Amino acid sequence: METEEEVDDADEDAYDQEEVASVKDEIIALAGVDIETEPKPEQGTSAVLEGSSAAAEASTGAASRGAASGSAVAGTHGDEEAYSPVQSTCFHQGGAYPDQNLPPKTGIAIPMMANTPHFVRSVPEEPELLYNAPETLFDDIVKAEADRISHPENVRNKIVFDSVGDPGEPSSTQASNVVEAMPPGGGAEQLPGGLEGGRSHGGAGARQAQLAGLVPHLPPYYRPEGPDDRTLVFESRFESGNLRRAVQVYEFEYDLILNPDYNTRSHTQWYLFRVSNTRRGPSYRFNILNMVKPTSVYNEGMRPLQYSTIEAATKGIGWVRGGEKIIYYQNGLRRQKGSNYYTLTFTVQFQHDCDEVYFSHCYPYTYTDLQMDLRALDRDPDMVRRFRRRKLCETLAGNACDLITITSFNSDPAALKARRAVVITARVHPGESNASWVMKGILDYLTGASVDARILRDNFVFKIIPMLNPDGVIVGNYRCSLAGQDLNRLWDEPSRKMHPTIFFAKSMCRHLLDDREVILFVDIHGHSRKKNVFMYGNSENNGLREKIFPGLLCRSSDCFSFDDCCFKMQRSKESTARVVSYRELGVINSYTLEASFCGADFGPLGDQHFTTRHLEEMGYMVCDAILDFCDPDQTKVMLVCKELQVLFPDDGNSDDVSDSEDDGAAALRRKKRAARKEAMVKAKQNKPPAKKKKTLAKALDMEGGEGTASKSATKDPKEPKTARTTRRKSVKAKDESVGLGASSSAMPEASDGEQGGDTKTKGNAKKNTKAKKKHAVKKTSATRESKDATDSKESKRTQHVDKGDSGADEAQSTGSQDQTMGVESVPGTTAVPAKLSPYKVTDNDASMPLPLDVAASAAGISSATLAEYPSQQSPGSYPP
Repeated sequence: METEEEVDDADEDAYDQEEVASVKDEIIALAGVDIETEPKPEQGTSAVLEGSSAAAEASTGAASRGAASGSAVAGTHGDEEAYSPVQSTCFHQGGAYPDQNLPPKTGIAIPMMANTPHFVRSVPEEPELLYNAPETLFDDIVKAEADRISHPENVRNKIVFDSVGDPGEPSSTQASNVVEAMPPGGGAEQLPGGLEGGRSHGGAGARQAQLAGLVPHLPPYYRPEGPDDRTLVFESRFESGNLRRAVQVYEFEYDLILNPDYNTRSHTQWYLFRVSNTRRGPSYRFNILNMVKPTSVYNEGMRPLQYSTIEAATKGIGWVRGGEKIIYYQNGLRRQKGSNYYTLTFTVQFQHDCDEVYFSHCYPYTYTDLQMDLRALDRDPDMVRRFRRRKLCETLAGNACDLITITSFNSDPAALKARRAVVITARVHPGESNASWVMKGILDYLTGASVDARILRDNFVFKIIPMLNPDGVIVGNYRCSLAGQDLNRLWDEPSRKMHPTIFFAKSMCRHLLDDREVILFVDIHGHSRKKNVFMYGNSENNGLREKIFPGLLCRSSDCFSFDDCCFKMQRSKESTARVVSYRELGVINSYTLEASFCGADFGPLGDQHFTTRHLEEMGYMVCDAILDFCDPDQTKVMLVCKELQVLFPDDGNSDDVSDSEDDGAAALRRKKRAARKEAMVKAKQNKPPAKKKKTLAKALDMEGGEGTASKSATKDPKEPKTARTTRRKSVKAKDESVGLGASSSAMPEASDGEQGGDTKTKGNAKKNTKAKKKHAVKKTSATRESKDATDSKESKRTQHVDKGDSGADEAQSTGSQDQTMGVESVPGTTAVPAKLSPYKVTDNDASMPLPLDVAASAAGISSATLAEYPSQQSPGSYPP
C-alpha cells in the first residue's frame, strides 16, 4: 500500500550510522555483486551478473543452487522457447531453478523452523459480519488499566516467549513494570524487558554460520510445569511469523510485542503467531502494545483471524474471524519521535483443550505457498502451451523472484509479436497478504479453460510477478525488504545490488515496451485503513481515459468502490510503481489496486469481512474488466465514458489515503462517512417517495450551467457531485474576491500538501467565522423545538457536515468542468441532498454566503444544536 509518511525511510527510521555500516556489508555479500560497479536500469538488463556462486552460497548458507557461475546471460531459458518473442531478456538463469526454491532462505541470523505451517484453504459458508463494539467498551478498558496500575502486586509480568531470547532465562523479574518500562522518548528498539526491538544481527561469525536461518526444530521458549499450568505456549519462529515477545500479565491476559521490520524501528502491523496449551471456557485477552498507525479498521468492525488445528483436522474448517471486545487505541508508551504507540486488544474463547491456534492480521500466503501453487501449474500438462515460469532475479537472501508469462504459445510467431502486453505485480509490501490472494485469482483465471480466458491468452501477453518482496514475506516483515527499505518508493532509481527485484522488474518492463505495446500496469496492494476495493491512478489533465478501466471494474464487481478511487499524482508518490510506469515508461493505464484488510461498506457484501474467495473473485473481475476494456464491441466502454462525462468524478473525489498517515484524516473520513450513511437512511424514512430521475439520454441532451442545473435537479435525496463542485468553486471564488477566504463550515478538509494559501486570509476567515458563530449563539439561545424535532434535525446537521467532507477535494480541483445535473451517478459515487446546502442557491446569485444563523435555519439545524458548535475552528475542521 502506498504511503506518504515514509517518503524518506532513512529519516523516518533514524538508523544509527554504525548499525547501517554493519548491515551494509552483509547485504552486499548477499547480493553477490561487485560493490563498485552498478549499471543503470537502461544498461543492466542484459548484463552479466557479477560475483561468484560460491559467495552467494556462503552468504545464504543454503544447499548448492547448481554450478551456475552467476554470469548467466538473460533471455535464453531452454531450446523449446528460444524462438518466442514474448520471452523477456532481463532475468537470470539458475542451474536448478525452480526445484531449489524451497526451502526458503531467511538471510538473517535468527533461527527459523524449516517446516512451514500448512493451512486448510476453506471458506466459511456463512457471511462473517463486522464486529459492533459496545459503547462502554473503551470505558471498561480504561478501568482495567487503572486497576492494573493501582494494584501492581496482582500483575505477574512473566515473559513466556521471546523470539530472539534464550529459553533458559524467562522470569517474572525480566518483565516487571512492562507498561512503564518504555523510557520517555524511547523507540521500538527499547521494548519492555530491555531487549532490542530490531532483530539481532549477532557477530560476523554468527551471521555467516546462520544466514540460512532454518533448523528442523526449535524448543519452545516456555514449557508448562504440569497439567495444572494453564499458561499459553507461544511460537512465531516459522515462515512469515511475527511475534517478538509475550508477557503474561494475569492468568488469562497477555501483553504482546511485535517485531518491527528487519533493519527498521517501525512498521509494526503484521502479526502471525501460534498458541498452544489452551483451555476451553476461559476468556483470554491479548494486548498488542506497539502498533504505530493512529487509526485502523479494527475500530471499524474488523476482527482478527484465528485457525484451530483441531477444527481443521476434524471439520475441515480453515481461517475464521473471531474475537470479542476488540478496540484499537493510543496507549501511554512513547516512541522515539515523541508520538505514542497504539494498542490492539481483543479477547477469545478457545473451543478445545490443548489445541494449537494461530492468530493473524490477514489470511497468510507465504513464499512456500506461492512456490507450491506455481509448481502445481508447472506440472499440469495442460499448462505447457499457456504458462511459462522463469526466474526474474535473486533477492538479497538468495530467494528466486518468479516471472510468469501467460499467453497462447502455440501460435504463429507473427501473431505472438503483434499481441499487446499486460503487466501485473503484487506483494511488494510483504504484510499485505490479501494482495497475493487477488493475484491467485488472476493466475487461476488466466490459466483456466474458460472461453474468456482463452480469448485473453490469444490476444495478450501477460507478464506477472506474483511476489516482489520474497525476503520480507519469509521473515515476517510488514512493509520493507531485508535492507529495511520500502521497495515501492524505489522505482525511480532502483539499485541492482540493493533492490534487485525492482531493478529487474523495471528492466523487464523497458524491454517489453521495446517489443510491444503495454496497455495496462496493475500493482496489487492491501489497505489497512479503508474499506472496499479501489484503485489509485494517474491523471495530470483531469482526463477521462485513465478512469475508464476503474469504471469498468466497478460495474463488474460487488466490492469495488469508484468513490474511493483517486487519480492524483502527489509528490510523495513520484517514486511508486504506478507513477513511474505512467511518467517514465509511458503506460497510460497504470494503477495501484487496493484491497481492504477488512471488508466492504456497501452493496451485497456491505458490513461483511472479505474472505479469500472474495479476494480471488476480485482477481477474476480484473480479468473480466481487461476483456471489456479491449473488446472490439465498445458498448460498455462508451457507456462508462458517457457517465464520466455527465458526472465527472473529480480527481479529488477521494483522498489518496496513506496507509500510514498520522494526521487522523482517514479516521475522520470514515466516521463521517458512516454518519452520512446513517443520516441518509433516516432522511429517506422521513421523506415522501422521490420522483423518477431523468434518464441518461435526456440528461445528455441538456445543456450545462449552474442555473440549468438548479432547475433540472430532482427531489431525489442524492445530488450529483458536480452540483456541489460547481457551487463550492463559485463560493470559494466569491469569498476570495472579497478577501474572506473560505470559512470553516465551507472549506472541506484538504489532503496533505494542499492546505496552502495566504496566512493573513486564513486568519481573517477564522475571525469572521468566530464573530458569526458568537452572533448566531446569542440570536438562537432559546430552545424553540421539542426533543424529537431536535433529534431529527441533528441527523440533518450530520448529513450537512459529511457533505463538506465528501466534497473536500472537489473544492480544490483545478480543472473541473460544469456538467449537467440530475442524472444517474457513476457507480460507487455518493451524493448529498441539495436542500441541506449551507448556501441559498439561486439563478441570480448562487455563491453569496449567508450568516451562520440563517444558513443553519435553512439547513434545519436547531438552535440548541447550533449552540454546541465550538467558538472557533481552524480551516478544514468540523464540529465534533
